[in-house]
Amino acid sequence: MPHTIVDTSGGGATITLDSLAVCLLISSVLYLFCLILARRKLLALNKNNPYDLNTQKLLVVSVATVCILRIMSFIGVALMDVANVRAHYALQPTGYHIHTNSTIAEPRDKNQSFYDSSMTVLFDLPNAIVVSTYVLLTLVWVECFLQSRFHTMDSSHYHSRGLVGYMIFNIILYSIQMVLYVLIFLPGVKNVVRTVLYVVMTTTNLVAVLLVFVFYVYLSVAFSGFPPRSLHLLASLRKISNVMTLWSASRIAWAGATLAAFLNDIELLQDSRSPVWSSLVLFLLFVFCEILPIVTLLDYSYLSMITFDKGASRYETFAVISFVPSTFSFLEVRHKLILAFTCICTCFCCFDGTDL
Repeated sequence: MPHTIVDTSGGGATITLDSLAVCLLISSVLYLFCLILARRKLLALNKNNPYDLNTQKLLVVSVATVCILRIMSFIGVALMDVANVRAHYALQPTGYHIHTNSTIAEPRDKNQSFYDSSMTVLFDLPNAIVVSTYVLLTLVWVECFLQSRFHTMDSSHYHSRGLVGYMIFNIILYSIQMVLYVLIFLPGVKNVVRTVLYVVMTTTNLVAVLLVFVFYVYLSVAFSGFPPRSLHLLASLRKISNVMTLWSASRIAWAGATLAAFLNDIELLQDSRSPVWSSLVLFLLFVFCEILPIVTLLDYSYLSMITFDKGASRYETFAVISFVPSTFSFLEVRHKLILAFTCICTCFCCFDGTDL
């Protein structure tokens, strides 16, 4: 149900909002909060080691990029949604076909096609870098795993091969994404390309999780005979492994939601005439599949970066460098997020029946 805000000061300005626009605006605020956290962590890392561009800094930069792209994407989708509420354009499912013999409807069909393609690209744009961030988190976890054990393997060999594999993965992923974005605006193949885009993003998430699981099994078996350096490092590795588990579960949940939308021909970016629950489901997906994993990742107690003194023996001396603790407790932040989430859900339930 759309909600109209009318300027009664004499200008006659009218702004029409629906539940989708409200969902995206609230999500933008949450991603802005995550962006502030990422900036704080990056400043802390630069303060400890200002001249070294390591995988830990790249991970935080990647998280910040995800937040920036999500905010820009949400603003673009929300503006298009608000602008088209009165024009009655709605993102049509991939199996939707317009059956009409009237030649007058042809310009409307072209506008509808452009609207569908634009909304799809704006919404899907940050998805690839989220998967890329998940793969980069895997590299950080591998570094911590290798440095937490006494072993005779060459850690730099794993590090260099991991970075090369990460670059190749990104090149393939972004190339496929860009090609699909170009094809989606071509007439006649829009629905086919949108279907392929759903399949590609679902497959990419599942393949990434599968590769991480295979790599975890390989490292666990290959280094099973090497003892840990200390209980402290083992505990730090366990915390980072918990973050990896949360991110893996979130990627599986996102892939499952994308697959369900594809199989049932559902579009969550519906117009204002759709039920409010579709916007609420979309909001829940962002909270549990991206915002919660990002906040957990940026928690300094879960991201202990392990390094070693270069001038000492690798078997005797080690140091643990972690993020500088924030001035506030992240446990309190999580409690506040839960409280805010409860209030937002209540607002969504009331929003559909209240005129502004």
